[in-house]
This record gives sequence, C-alpha cells and structure tokens, in this order.
Amino acid sequence: MKRKFKLSVLALMVLAVPAAVSAQGANNYPSRPINIIVPMSPGGTADLLARNLAPLLTEKLGQSVVVDNRVGANGAIGEEIFSRAKPDGYTLMIESTSIATNPWMSTLSYDPRKAFIPTIQIAAVPLVLVVNNNVNAKTAKEFIALAKDNPGKINYASWGNGSIGQFAGEIFKISTKTNIAHVPYKSTAQALSDTLAGQVDAMFPTLPLVLQQLGAGKIRALALASPTRSPLAPNIPTMAEVGVPGVEVETWFGIFLPAGTPESIVNKINQTTDAILNTPSFRAHLEKQGFRVIGGSQADFNKYYLAEINRYGSIVKEANLKAND
Repeated sequence: MKRKFKLSVLALMVLAVPAAVSAQGANNYPSRPINIIVPMSPGGTADLLARNLAPLLTEKLGQSVVVDNRVGANGAIGEEIFSRAKPDGYTLMIESTSIATNPWMSTLSYDPRKAFIPTIQIAAVPLVLVVNNNVNAKTAKEFIALAKDNPGKINYASWGNGSIGQFAGEIFKISTKTNIAHVPYKSTAQALSDTLAGQVDAMFPTLPLVLQQLGAGKIRALALASPTRSPLAPNIPTMAEVGVPGVEVETWFGIFLPAGTPESIVNKINQTTDAILNTPSFRAHLEKQGFRVIGGSQADFNKYYLAEINRYGSIVKEANLKAND
C-alpha cells in the first residue's frame, strides 16, 4: 500500500514538472528578444503602427521587439506562420481587420477563432474613397454618376482579395448600385502606387496612408467611410453627407498571441500595451497620424473580434463574394 502511495506521489510530481517550468518561464517573461509578425507589406498601415509601437514595447519590456513582415494572401500567409508559433510570448502578431475577413475568402489551415488569442485592440482608422487626378470627378456624386454612365469600366484597387479595401468597395457598390471593377494587388503599397500613377481609377485606403499624398495634391479624396469627419482632414465629407448612408468601414488593428499562451503573459502584453496607448505623448502621436486609439481589456477585444468575424461573413453573403480557393 505504501509502495502504491509513493508511486502515485511520484507520478503527480512528474506531471507537475511541465506546469512548473511553464509557470517559471511566464514569471521570467520576457528574457529574450520578441518577434512581431506583421502579415502586411512594409509601408502599409499595419506596418506603420507596428513600427511606432515596437520601440516603446522594447523600452517597457526590457527586451528587443523586432518587426517581421510576412507578406501575402491578404495576411493569410503571415497568419499561417503565426499559427505554428510556440505559445511562449516570444512571437506576437499585429494584424488588421483582414483576420476577420480571411476565414470567408480563403481556405485556411487554421481557425482564427481558435488558433489566436486577441490580446488588445490597438487602434482603428477610417477608410477613404480616393481617385487619381485623371478621373473626371471632383466629388463623390460625380464619381457615382461616372460609374453609372460607364458600368464595369471604372475600377478600384485593393491590397488583395478579401482585404478590407475590397470590402469597402463592395459595400460602396451595393449602397450606390454601381458596377465598378475590383483590381486586387499583392500589397497596399503597390495598389496605392498604381492609383497615384493612374493605372487604376480609385481606391479605399486608410486615411493615415494617404495623408501625405492628399496634402501634396497627388490624389483626390471624395468621401470618408466614417460616421464623422476626421479632424486631420476636416474638408473630406462623410459618405452619409454625400448621400451614401451605410458605408462606414474602418480597419482596426490588434495584437494577437498564439492559443495556449500562459494567461500571465497575455495579461502582461495587454497591460503593457494599454499603458503605452494611454501615454499622452504617444496617444497624441497616433492621433496626428489619423488613428483612433482604443486599448482596453483582453475580454473586450475578444468579444469585438468574434463579432467582426460574424459581421464580415454576412457581408460576403450579401455581396455574393467568392472565396479564393
């Protein structure tokens, strides 16, 4: 009887070792450099946000935080790489609304509702309808009329099938009853470059991405897909103001951790990032670039994230969008 008791105690001790090691690792976190996967191209809005945040995370966490761009398939390539990361807190991901649209537009090897922990929502920005200077439309109403007079001949660029830029275009088409053609690119930078060059007529980029070009007169903004005007661009009317209600599309950004990451690490990333976002100087810095700073708890972001996945699933059905198998 005593022998069986000793064996049972020994078995429990052996089983407890991995948990103890895991807890110790979490308590010492971080003890080496951290990698942030950004599944979008350098120069895009997600990349801009990550590179603003990384130095401050480095300072707060006491370890180097390095941005690693893994581009392709509207973020799905980077997400797939991230889905295989060890749940130890040393690989984070900063991803946009694309993570909520990809399940409906691509065949994935992972379920984003189960593979990732939405850790903190960082910020959001509205999308804006812009046209190149060769397009014969000075206002959104003129652009809509032009599209109706030339069904299928006016086009718009996005940074990939299933991107929030495409969803903005499809919602716009439904609301205005127009037929404008979608031209997908592999990256935001390529899409914007060809829009500026006149290779495509229009685009629905995030506002921060085109503020410089708008200020230089290299591109023309027609309407903001937001319920209110932006203080950074007060002369751009909202879609509702130009007679197109319901076209309210923003892209949000958040930090994710792999499923299985210890709760203590999830909490540390959430609380550290939230403290950075609530630093007045950093908050003002992001707001000057057009971001609406959010922050908050992990639970809040989790609830919002799951709702967004369901929302875009409904839009796919309404717009009759086809998955990219």
